[in-house]
Amino acid sequence: MARLLIVDDDEAVLAVMAEALRNAGFDVESAVNGQQALEQIRKGRFDLLITDILMPEIDGLAIIDKAIAGNQDISVLAISGGGPDQDGGDLLEAAMLSGADAILEKPFLPDELIRTARALLR
Repeated sequence: MARLLIVDDDEAVLAVMAEALRNAGFDVESAVNGQQALEQIRKGRFDLLITDILMPEIDGLAIIDKAIAGNQDISVLAISGGGPDQDGGDLLEAAMLSGADAILEKPFLPDELIRTARALLR
């Protein structure tokens, strides 16, 4: 069973994503901020990282960099809806340049998330 780490500071969005992926048969762990995510990445090995980009303190781009540095086999899905001063598309483009394998712009349907996760894990 593939092991996933989902990172999002919006706990409601995080819960919906985690539930959808668990129901699809994935082993899911979650983190509500970058610090938690980096601790989990240090402790364990994940097949797929799903991370929001805009988060306080440690953003998703830093998480992507550290995750790939620690495990070059990890797949990365970056997600973002942007923010008050930033366009989601620009953030996702930056994520691709940082090493993300795929991107999803919020809002997205759980089925899109599951389909993308499965494709990345093939």
